[in-house]
Amino acid sequence: MEASYKDSKIDNFIFSMMGRDRTATIAAGECVTCESTGNNAESFSDDLSRKEYSISGMCQSCQDDFFGGDDE
Repeated sequence: MEASYKDSKIDNFIFSMMGRDRTATIAAGECVTCESTGNNAESFSDDLSRKEYSISGMCQSCQDDFFGGDDE
């Protein structure tokens, strides 16, 4: 998957908070928060979650924890 464009100041801020390069992490299919691997388009529950991964670099599990998962 490909990371969405961010101004370098935003990417630098994310790096300072997470200690990982968002763009490289997404390109490697990893998660910026839990460092899970193997994240690809099929790893996400829907298009919105895939888009969020390209924005934040958070895997589905971390997105569910952060935003609240589907409890159904």
